[in-house]
Amino acid sequence: MNASFDPSFKSPPLARDFTSRSPGVDIAILRKHSDGGVTFLVRMRNGARSERHNHPGGEETYLLGGQLRVDRRVDASRRSLPDVVLSPGDYLYVPAGEVHQGIAEGEGTTLLVIAPGGVVVNSRP
Repeated sequence: MNASFDPSFKSPPLARDFTSRSPGVDIAILRKHSDGGVTFLVRMRNGARSERHNHPGGEETYLLGGQLRVDRRVDASRRSLPDVVLSPGDYLYVPAGEVHQGIAEGEGTTLLVIAPGGVVVNSRP
């Protein structure tokens, strides 16, 4: 490793950066992208459910701990999609236009999310 490496961005300590998004769902913004996207951590209590939402630029999710069910999935053409269950180490890419929700099915559910176009909260079926 090059000892003179100087990273252009370093996340602040995370313990104090989590804020409540919905009951049992906390987020910590790691980086706001110049194009409106965002990279963030989510931690969820067992049984907590995220708000129904979509990501205009798609979404990449990497599960760090617990278990997450991505449900109520509808693609950009409004076709229903099957639930996806993620376990630690699983990665999921969701294309732009998909609407979905997540529910924690285990203690310590923590995930890394990269959303190039940001997050839009909605209730579209």
